[in-house]
Amino acid sequence: MVKTGKILAAAVIIGCFFIFPAGAQSAWTRADLQSIYMEHLRLEGYVPSIDVDGDILFKVSGDNFFIIIDENDLQFFQIYTGFSLGSVSAENAFIAANFSNRRSKVAKVAISSDGKVASITAELLLSSPLDFAPVFARSLSLMRNAENNFLTYLNGLE
Repeated sequence: MVKTGKILAAAVIIGCFFIFPAGAQSAWTRADLQSIYMEHLRLEGYVPSIDVDGDILFKVSGDNFFIIIDENDLQFFQIYTGFSLGSVSAENAFIAANFSNRRSKVAKVAISSDGKVASITAELLLSSPLDFAPVFARSLSLMRNAENNFLTYLNGLE
């Protein structure tokens, strides 16, 4: 079943090359990008939706993740998640975020200016918006690794 899903996903992504030819890529709209990202997420078993900002919302293990749509920079691809830090001190959150950022690939942790929220993003530059598919799962994995680095170090500080 997994092989069939991956083959189908590859066929859909390759099919997008014919739907959106190279010359038309600079004219892609927000709706085009939403369609591409949502179809891939569905094929991977997620239940995506479009949020009020036009970005793609999906859940991973109960946590909200967003693919941020930037139709003005088709090479930029970003996945975002965030969570409340509760009663953690802002100083410790910043220290743990710096620790995680030094040890994590691609994904980075940021702390809100009030120290109450942590966000984790994976930011990639791609030749084409269609190039996100082969690196999507790895990006999510690297985000979880950054989160683990952050929380493990933070727990050692508290």
